[in-house]
Amino acid sequence: MRSFLFLIFFSLCCVHSFSQEILYTLEAENADLTPPVKKKYVNGYSGNAYVGDNDPGSKLVFRNIDITEEGTYEFKTYYTSMHIRSIAIQSGNYPKVAVTMPTATEDWNRPPVAVMVTYIYLDKGSNTIVITPHNGGGPNIDKFEIVKTSVTIPRPEPLNVAFSYDLTDDALVTSNRTIVGINNVTDNNTSTVYTFSESSAEIKIECDMPYLLTSYLFSAGNGSTSDVKNWKIEYSVDGNSYLLVSPTNTDDLPDAIIFHIGRTPHSDKSKAAKYYRITAYDGKIGEIQLFGIPYLPNTNNKNFPVDMTEGMNISQKTLGDPLGVSGSFDERYYNLFDRDMSRKYYWHSATSFWVDVELENLSKLNYYTLTSCQDYPERDPKSWVLEGFDRDWVILDEVSDFIFPSRYATMKFFIEDEKLYKGYRLRVTQNNGADAFQLLKWQLFGSTNTSSLSSLDTDNKSIMVYSLQKKIVIDSEDKAKCYIFNLSGHLIATYNIHMGIYEFPVESGIYIVKFIASGKSYAEKVIVR
Repeated sequence: MRSFLFLIFFSLCCVHSFSQEILYTLEAENADLTPPVKKKYVNGYSGNAYVGDNDPGSKLVFRNIDITEEGTYEFKTYYTSMHIRSIAIQSGNYPKVAVTMPTATEDWNRPPVAVMVTYIYLDKGSNTIVITPHNGGGPNIDKFEIVKTSVTIPRPEPLNVAFSYDLTDDALVTSNRTIVGINNVTDNNTSTVYTFSESSAEIKIECDMPYLLTSYLFSAGNGSTSDVKNWKIEYSVDGNSYLLVSPTNTDDLPDAIIFHIGRTPHSDKSKAAKYYRITAYDGKIGEIQLFGIPYLPNTNNKNFPVDMTEGMNISQKTLGDPLGVSGSFDERYYNLFDRDMSRKYYWHSATSFWVDVELENLSKLNYYTLTSCQDYPERDPKSWVLEGFDRDWVILDEVSDFIFPSRYATMKFFIEDEKLYKGYRLRVTQNNGADAFQLLKWQLFGSTNTSSLSSLDTDNKSIMVYSLQKKIVIDSEDKAKCYIFNLSGHLIATYNIHMGIYEFPVESGIYIVKFIASGKSYAEKVIVR
């Protein structure tokens, strides 16, 4: 997930607020603190206390800041610091605002304090404000003040904290309530909302294969005050008998919560499931996302699906650097391709690496997946390049500042290039901050044909597809997951459909409409004039 930041820098001499009515004084020591920041008691500070050790990873959170009028507010930070430092302030689900000290103070740990000022945007009603160090460590902080002002800034565009991919993207999603807006549940956008008038709604998710669930994200929508921790999630192996999922810990995001589930390689295989059921309350769902790893039934610990490297002699068809740890613990890069969740690629004294693989035939890559390991998120790949080989290496995908949602999370990345390549290379340029790196799996999915839909069964009469006035029309007697491709095989839209007639506006052209229903896949070609 990319991070967003508004950079607004002010010095005291050029900031003029037309009103100095203080609405809130927030003592830093009264915030919910995430270490390493900690309370320290010294006479002379407001409340005779401040927070220090404000190093990377620190967080100060103030909840239930009640505002009567939406708009711009002056935000003052009182601090001590002998070096120039910066902090970032996030209000609600708006992008962070960074502010830098205009001056240092005489001492780190005793008054007098100085003040830095910026502006933030607050919603009417309850607000949450999160303060973190920016670009390194932050200053020691005494208190904050929220002040009325005549200055106005435009309302920022709310952040979408949902991840760009999760397991529901390839799943069939249904509800026991209205089907209107059901796509908003799994469109990877917390600002689009599915509403229901009853006290609760049951959302059923049928995945494309069994997965071992390792985390999930719940959101009631941007600005909602609903407590999604009251929602319930269950899993089922057969689609009939469901068991409750119990998370081990949570991460708070703006307008969303990620719930983490501790898993152990292979010993938790009985919990791998294709069916999930969520019970939500309070009439609104912003987003449901599921994360985990594929866990296909097997007898040889190869739980990941077959990809384009299947059957190859990996030791002869791959190159990479560093090789990875060898010896009694085999953690070489060959493990990226073995489909076994208990084996990873690891090296202890590098922050970047590259691995390439030569395929048996020229192949078109539709997408690739990367899977995080069971521990140490600071070792995860953060920025990388995916390349294809055609006389020389050609960049097919570039990713920067990526954060995996959890441990054991398989994330999918689509490729739009239609060419066929003989080999592919993953070149990781940055990890997440450790002096070592690790990666569980790198898988490649595609075909030796320019269209990956040519072998699909099209003999199905429960769903009719035709064109009408620059629209693709689907008349369904069944529920299904629908994918619309252009003729070159590029995915342009994904929908959950139920019984009824659906219309999807498109430009003139030829399209392939693929369906997944009742465990089968099939496709239809449609000409839109």
